[in-house]
Amino acid sequence: MNITTIIDGDSLNMVFSNSMNKIRIKKNKKNQIIDCVPISSNSYSLIINGKTYYLTITPKAGGYEVTVNNHTHFVEIKDKLDLLLEKYGMKSDTSNRSGEIHAQIPGLVSRICVESGDSVDQGETLCILEAMKMENEITSPKSGTIKKIFITSGSNVNKGDILMEISN
Repeated sequence: MNITTIIDGDSLNMVFSNSMNKIRIKKNKKNQIIDCVPISSNSYSLIINGKTYYLTITPKAGGYEVTVNNHTHFVEIKDKLDLLLEKYGMKSDTSNRSGEIHAQIPGLVSRICVESGDSVDQGETLCILEAMKMENEITSPKSGTIKKIFITSGSNVNKGDILMEISN
């Protein structure tokens, strides 16, 4: 698996072996191989240059909270589609709008999967947005209750339009 991460503003390319026991990190054209030993479902022991680091990974909206030896960082994960959308100016700007779900790309709302007042879990599908001949699932970034729905099935939305609001 190959992903690009942004950690504290620095972009890193990470390649994971199929067995997840080796990670290759490329930063500033330098490669580094890291041995990775799973401890539990979200904890790992990393061996880098003979030194051991303990890593815990917790999913959060927009990325992961990663704790390394009791120091916590937010890690934003972007796949090839995210990078391509960002390259063409379709980057989501929702980081400071807690509870608001905004369209990351323009498209047609083909289906709404929730109603106002419904309780949702993080990652649950809220609606389907058709864009670029593809169906895109819009999922909840957090658990909560659907406070308000600003769209209807069949409506067109522009990038940045508010789709729904979720309260805690």
